[in-house]
Amino acid sequence: MSSGSCDRSILHRDVRVSEHYIQRLAGHKREVCRLEWSVGYRQLASGSDDNRVLIWDGMNTDPLWKFSAHQGAVKGITWSPHQSNLLASGGGKADMKIRCWNTGTGAMVQEVNTGSQICNLAWSKNSNELISTNGSGTNQIMIWKYPSLTHVASLTSHASRVLYLAISPSGEAVVTGAGDQTLRFWDCFRKQKRQTNLEAFNNVASIR
Repeated sequence: MSSGSCDRSILHRDVRVSEHYIQRLAGHKREVCRLEWSVGYRQLASGSDDNRVLIWDGMNTDPLWKFSAHQGAVKGITWSPHQSNLLASGGGKADMKIRCWNTGTGAMVQEVNTGSQICNLAWSKNSNELISTNGSGTNQIMIWKYPSLTHVASLTSHASRVLYLAISPSGEAVVTGAGDQTLRFWDCFRKQKRQTNLEAFNNVASIR
């Protein structure tokens, strides 16, 4: 388990042993706001109030990459479940951009200005889409299509900043929590129904 703190450090812990703390990472200059391990736990991404995203390769104590394009605190980070080495990060109210990174090459591959503070990010496993929770007056949940980062939908119901976000194990439902002290559940990412051979035949027949 990895944890980040306002003391600017990241701690790795092995909860299977009595002495949990096994390693400390130092690289951020201000509070660590977000941590996210990649699929397979090969890379760790950290976002901070110093406006940077750091990529850590396994248990190495030196960052593999330092991304400094954001102009606001990075509190939203999510790895793509569809493509390896693809990370999305979101900046605060001084930045308001989602940026996508190739952590294999260190290159930024896409960006979009959301027009609002980004509080959290998640990648749908049922479709190649990102969901962001926002503040700075909009208090929206926004869905973006990758790789174009085209705005697909806005969900409005919260009365203040939408700070928290989680996707159900099925990948279909999303729950958000906000400063208005409410949780709201959304049916966002339904699984695509697999087409049977008979359905495929009928579709072809109808086209003809």
